[in-house]
Order: sequence, then C-alpha cells, then structure tokens
Amino acid sequence: MGQAETLSDVPFTLNTEQPVPPNFSEAYGRRARIAVQFYKLDEDSLGYPQGLSVDRGVRDAMDRLSAQYPTIEFFSYDISNPGPADDAGELQEGQYGTLAAQLGIGVTPYVAMLAPSGEEYVITNLFQGYTPEPVLSQALFDLAAVEVEDNTSDINVRIENVDLTDDGGGIEFFSVQNPTESPVNLRGFTLRVLSPEDAQVDPDAPQVTINSDVRIPVRGSASIGRVPDVVDADGEVVDGTFEGGTELDLAPGDQVALLDPGGAVASTYTV
Repeated sequence: MGQAETLSDVPFTLNTEQPVPPNFSEAYGRRARIAVQFYKLDEDSLGYPQGLSVDRGVRDAMDRLSAQYPTIEFFSYDISNPGPADDAGELQEGQYGTLAAQLGIGVTPYVAMLAPSGEEYVITNLFQGYTPEPVLSQALFDLAAVEVEDNTSDINVRIENVDLTDDGGGIEFFSVQNPTESPVNLRGFTLRVLSPEDAQVDPDAPQVTINSDVRIPVRGSASIGRVPDVVDADGEVVDGTFEGGTELDLAPGDQVALLDPGGAVASTYTV
C-alpha cells in the first residue's frame, strides 16, 4: 500500500476527557509542534499484507529524524498496546488509550504532523503505509517552520528514567538521554512537577536543580542522583548530583518536566 498524504490542513481537537497519554496531552496543552507515529511489530492470526518490515522501517526513520528536529515533540506507539480505553486504570508508559481512535488511524505505519492553529490544532501532514525517509524529513522541516508560541526547548534531550527514594515522594536519581550528534551539558537544567489539573509547569512548586557540569556524550546518557554514591538502573554510580527533590511528594502517575536553563521544556516523563 502506498503513502497517503493530506492535501490540506485538517482540524484536530484532542478529547482529554478520554484516556490519552499524559505526555502527549501535556505537549498538546503547551501548544507544541507534534509528530506522532503508530506502528505494528507483532504478527497476528490474520497475517499482515504490508509486511512488518515496513512498520519497522518507518519507525526507525522517525527515530533517526527526531534528533534533527528538537523543537518538535515526537511520540511513538505500538498499535498493539493501547492500554485501558476507559477510566478503569491509568495509562502506562507506551500506552496510547483512545488517541489512535481520535486520530482515525486505519493502516500502520501511520505518521501525523500536528501544529497549533488559532484556538485549535491542525494535522499538517498525514502518512499511512510506506513513506520514504526524505519525504518524512521534508514534512518535519515544514512543521518545524510553523510559527508557534510554545515553550519547547531547542535542546534535544529525553528523560529515560526517574527513580524514587525508598520512603517515597523524593527522587533518588533520574537518567537523561542525548540522541543527537553533539554533547550536551545539563548544568542549569531543572526537573519540575507538572500540575495534575492542566499538566503545566508550576513555577512555585519544589524542583530539582543541576548546579554542576553533567555532560552527556553523543548518543549517550547520564544519571543524576541526590548524592554522589547513588547507583543508577545500570548499576553504575551516577554522573553528577542535583539539589532539592526531597519535597516533591511524587507518586506513580505523576508527571515531571525537564526544563533547560531558559525555562523551556526539553522532555516530560510519567513516574
């Protein structure tokens, strides 16, 4: 099956009364530029006419391209992992709830580019089926050029993990990935709790601050702990320490945001 592309902008409104990924809802509420993809990697009893290599190819292309467009928020979901589609439980990391249905997905691989427009969002480009990487790159280039007033950082880093203290609420360590071809220094970055009501950053809420040099190598990651001898998820001593974090009172399902030194959101994560 060939690609299908939108010929004109299509209005889209996210229904947050239904289960949707918290980080997607946060980016939508922040009016960020958004690229979302759905793919299928598991065989089913009916077979799969396109072949799963098509889904893997588009997924991998989007993963590569994400490093080139830091001002776009990228989301990626396995279509076989929706999670609860009602209020029966919280969505876990990687689950998408009703988002696929709201976007009207039929065939995977599916890629949509969304940009704020006036009081709503529009889908600026939509691809279903095999799409060459240069075509996806051009669509992302066009999306990045859309003028928006979002608060998305142009530093491309991603929160990989947030580990809470044994007594709960505080942060033991968190890990950050650098998917780009340039090293990143996390000095001056902060980690803040997002409001559960509107998923926005509360400037008066307690925060974690990185006040020393923590350099992440090209396509590498770094862990930052509350004390220097904390061991991260890989069994390695953390690369640096942060200040604060004991008063965060975090619980499973809460969201945190990593802000760059200018206060723009670089990444969000659901605990």
